[in-house]
Amino acid sequence: MKVFKNIAGIFVILLGGLWMLQGSNIITGSPMSDNKEWLVIGALLVIFGAGLLYQNNRPTSPTY
Repeated sequence: MKVFKNIAGIFVILLGGLWMLQGSNIITGSPMSDNKEWLVIGALLVIFGAGLLYQNNRPTSPTY
């Protein structure tokens, strides 16, 4: 299960990065290009994906 969450987190980060690049008009040629709404949505996805990776891989405290 941990592997699938890591893959999902990486996928969400990459998708968010793509949407950020399209929203900031660095990648052109789509209806999402130069649309600031997609820049914000992409940034939120990157944050969510990073949080997912952190939550999945954080060190656990030993229980005594």
